[in-house]
Amino acid sequence: MAAHSCCDGAAARARRRVKQRRPSSSLMKARKQRNAVAAAAAGKAGARRVAIRRKMESLRRLVVPPPVCGSLDTSGERLEELLLHAAGYIMRLQMQVRVMQVMVHALNNPEDY
Repeated sequence: MAAHSCCDGAAARARRRVKQRRPSSSLMKARKQRNAVAAAAAGKAGARRVAIRRKMESLRRLVVPPPVCGSLDTSGERLEELLLHAAGYIMRLQMQVRVMQVMVHALNNPEDY
């Protein structure tokens, strides 16, 4: 038993040394930097998502959506539909502006027409 108690004592001391050892200061700094970068990236991504969501809500308020023909389960389909509808709405507005410009030009310069 004496031989084993000697070996057991050395192993226990080695385990205590490993447990008591702290990471080096450079390792701790690297961990803090990594965590800070990860937190900043998550914050930027979250802020980006909030900004996009805010813009989509503004667009949704500006463009009156057509009546829904069936249920759309995913937000991706609703987003795509909103963007397509907004594109059509913008094209219709552009055409209306062009027609108004032609009418104003025709009324101001009757000899051209």
